[in-house]
Amino acid sequence: MTPFARPSSAQALVLAVAASVLAAPATAAPNRFDGAWSVVATAETGNCTGPYRYPIVIRGGIVDDAGGHGVDASGRATADGRITGTICSGLASVAVTGTLRGSAGSGRWTLAGISPCTGRWTARRTG
Repeated sequence: MTPFARPSSAQALVLAVAASVLAAPATAAPNRFDGAWSVVATAETGNCTGPYRYPIVIRGGIVDDAGGHGVDASGRATADGRITGTICSGLASVAVTGTLRGSAGSGRWTLAGISPCTGRWTARRTG
């Protein structure tokens, strides 16, 4: 059995640079749904109350919360307007699916767990 050779410092530098390039997030291309959105979610089943309001922002098709509202929104908006993602607040994690068209959108959400509930959401572009 042959032991592995220790890489030279030049090889180690090349490996480190290659690893950092592979690990770096790709800059997402602009998406026609990029911008600020206001989301309103209403409950249909379960013990959830509402309506719930979430400001989100889409950058390069990546959904993120607009900050400062105690929620963590994440997900993707495809070029054809399909939305998938999650909204987390504390231990609650809500799965979201739907569609954006122009400056509006709608879809469904599901909260699984001890007190499950489901509902619908609507969105409108605010910026």
